[in-house]
Amino acid sequence: MGKKKADYFCASCGAQFLKWAGKCTNCGEWDTISEFRHSKIKTNSWVASGSDPRVLKDITQDASNDRWVTEVYEFDRVVGGGIVQGSIGLLGGTPGVGKSTLVLQLLSRITRLNKKVIYISGEESATQIKNRADRLSINQEDILILIESTLENIMAVLEKEKPNFVVIDSIQTLYSSEISSTAGSVTQVRETATLLMKYAKQTDTSVILIGHVTKGGDIAGPRTLEHMVDYVLYLEGEKREQSRILRAVKNRFGTISEIGIFKMTGKGLAEVKSSNALFLDKFQITHPGTSIFPANEGSRTMFLEIQVLVGDTQQSNPARTVMGMDRNRLQVLVAVLEKHLEMDFSRNDIYVNIASGLKVVEPAVDMAILAALISSHLNKLLASRSVFLGEIALTGEFRQVSSAQERIYESVRGNFKKIFVPLSMVDKLKVDNASVQLIGLTGVQQLLDAIV
Repeated sequence: MGKKKADYFCASCGAQFLKWAGKCTNCGEWDTISEFRHSKIKTNSWVASGSDPRVLKDITQDASNDRWVTEVYEFDRVVGGGIVQGSIGLLGGTPGVGKSTLVLQLLSRITRLNKKVIYISGEESATQIKNRADRLSINQEDILILIESTLENIMAVLEKEKPNFVVIDSIQTLYSSEISSTAGSVTQVRETATLLMKYAKQTDTSVILIGHVTKGGDIAGPRTLEHMVDYVLYLEGEKREQSRILRAVKNRFGTISEIGIFKMTGKGLAEVKSSNALFLDKFQITHPGTSIFPANEGSRTMFLEIQVLVGDTQQSNPARTVMGMDRNRLQVLVAVLEKHLEMDFSRNDIYVNIASGLKVVEPAVDMAILAALISSHLNKLLASRSVFLGEIALTGEFRQVSSAQERIYESVRGNFKKIFVPLSMVDKLKVDNASVQLIGLTGVQQLLDAIV
């Protein structure tokens, strides 16, 4: 008999390797790669073997397949209108951001729909969960709590109770006694998630798995975990800040363009109906290096504060530090200024921050970052109550962006007086307020002239 095949997996990100290494080349973590030997896993009696095939046209839908509208409207918005029966989702976020708080509030709302719910925790005691529920002032009569991390025991309880909705907190704490590896390992996470997915699909039970995240912000464990589930949500935000953003990165039942906005309070996560209620009050005072960007998030326009600090340095390799955006994008923007405006940043440290712990990935933010960079470098204030919108090309010209008219409309409603956009878009945009200036810029030279 030949040797059993052995693979090596990173416990942090789930990357697979042919041989052991001290550092994971995928996530950069040290001492996280361990050996996994393939072995045959027994078929469990509590996992159904399957069903006979049916003709697609003979399959009918009934009312049981409708979405459950939880009335946590910001959550319903993100998942596409409510929780689909028999779906399995993955909720990630940094420790302390509010994942457990959010799911407890969801459970409380779902019980109003006469659904049986169960909260399974492998991390906290029942007393800890009780204390959180008391602080949230939620209805606790119909919420079942199970403190367990062994998968076989959990499945036995689910078979007995037959709940409609299950929360697992967290998937990294679960382990099966039939798999010879520790809880949280790649093998355990993958196999336990697979069995829970089969259970959800075969019993029409909705399941949400809570997952830890790595330093890079991804959910820890194998990347295949995200491919198995129906939707993947991330709860974003700094623990020191009140704002929380619920964002979908995968959704089989809706779009991934919508976000949910919450505010952390003493009684849990409060929904924010007006998307800019948390941010507009911070834009009254401007400083050098600060600009405002109207970000497009689904059907919403959110005004983000861009903060840039350009300082002198004696280091041979100046710092380029970013929070809330791609560092490589900053390198491109600096190169554009050095090439087309002959600005020298070789003796300057540059720090960029998106305020309130938010993140932005769309290239339409380029003009706002460039304006803040020039403002901080020259120590010049930007125009009061102004917003910047435009993508930069390597030639130094500003390009058109999507959803510009909606952003203009919200900027006028937000009482902004000057709106800077690419010149090629000016003729296509309308401003209904005569006191608001729509200023078109060809490239970075015109942006510099507008600031100076």
